[in-house]
Amino acid sequence: MSVLLVGPVLVGLAAGYLTGGRLRRLADQPLRGIWLLYAAALGQLLTHVPPGSRLLSAAAQRWLTALVFATVGIALLINLPHLSRPARTGIAVALAGATLNAATILPNGHMPVAPAALHHLGAAPTDTTLDPHHTVGTTATRLAALGDILPVPWLNVVISVGDIVLMTGIALLVAALMHQSRPRATPAALAQD
Repeated sequence: MSVLLVGPVLVGLAAGYLTGGRLRRLADQPLRGIWLLYAAALGQLLTHVPPGSRLLSAAAQRWLTALVFATVGIALLINLPHLSRPARTGIAVALAGATLNAATILPNGHMPVAPAALHHLGAAPTDTTLDPHHTVGTTATRLAALGDILPVPWLNVVISVGDIVLMTGIALLVAALMHQSRPRATPAALAQD
């Protein structure tokens, strides 16, 4: 899945440069609540504990996944007031993608993967090598159309509509931040110094 995060960042960087943005502006952006992103990353690592290891039950993994989604969402939302309209649009699109993914992960406990998509990649539909975040979809899968249904053969992965929306939002955000100047200090903030 890291390829699906690196790709949009690279696309965003390319789009930012092609439209006159600069990497320096991206690096100058102050992030508020960065500790929330660190906490979410730790939570994400914990959700990769193999099933049956007894460290986390399936229910605990489901709740931890929901908490990771919520924590990242909160971190993005607290930064909204300080961002340009294009950057806020990128965040809104990314949150919409995450919401689409959460809509199928939460009722199913894992992201369902369409057996036909696995077959298209040459994997057995009953493949037990799926990571703890994924499960093979069945007729009982809820909101299966929002699951991983789109095979991407050159990356050997299956992605969801939510992943596409999320990746689009990440690319938009990166490109927008390359155009945004560092927020200027207001007279009230200068008076406090």
